Amino acid sequence: MPEHVIGVHLAGSVNLLQARSGHASVRHVRPGDITITPHGEPKRFQHVGETLVILLKLAPAFVRDIAGDEYALDPERFEIIENFGTRDAALVALGRRLLRGLESEGEPVRVRVEALKFELAIHLLRHYCTASVGLERRVTRLSPRKLARALDYIDSNLREDMSLAGLAEAVAMSTSHFAHAFKQTTGLSPHRFVLERRIERAKSLLRETDLAITEIAHRIGCASHSHFSVLFHRATGLTPRDFRR
Repeated sequence: MPEHVIGVHLAGSVNLLQARSGHASVRHVRPGDITITPHGEPKRFQHVGETLVILLKLAPAFVRDIAGDEYALDPERFEIIENFGTRDAALVALGRRLLRGLESEGEPVRVRVEALKFELAIHLLRHYCTASVGLERRVTRLSPRKLARALDYIDSNLREDMSLAGLAEAVAMSTSHFAHAFKQTTGLSPHRFVLERRIERAKSLLRETDLAITEIAHRIGCASHSHFSVLFHRATGLTPRDFRR
């Protein structure tokens, strides 16, 4: 299998069999349990009964890049550790946040999902890595010049489906290093900052122009009037129409 695969069990208690490289084992899993399968030989799972599982996949190259950027860790000197059916509340919460992000109507989700993917990789490195003991993240802030360039990029692309990779490229940084440095500098993750910037732009357009609400939705990166209304109401407690009044 080409990726690290994390299974987050959300519902249903079953006896789960896993088989890999000629070895098999069985564990009773229930909601709140996780499984971690590092990349390599394919693994087969088998169970009887209903269960709900989120499968989260991370490319090994992505994890190695974060290990180097955040912890100065030699990518050839660590491995992700296999895990079968133990409890990890933080990892389950991350899985649920990713699921909500993908199902969240009205919120442009690309930056949000990429930021959560970054958090997932950090969690694996700190808790399921052969070199995780004693890892300390670098404390990094954006320089005033790079912060100004990032803010300009965000303001110039609010109508686009921005990606974390695009933001990082705008300031000539790796994705993982940028995400951490941006939060250290602004106090907000990139996806939360972009969301707040979109809401502020929408408020300004509603107050100062007669543009149709559908056009304003388009200008801040929402696909439709209804998506914009959900996003705006969630942030302000008002519909765009009520805010304009």
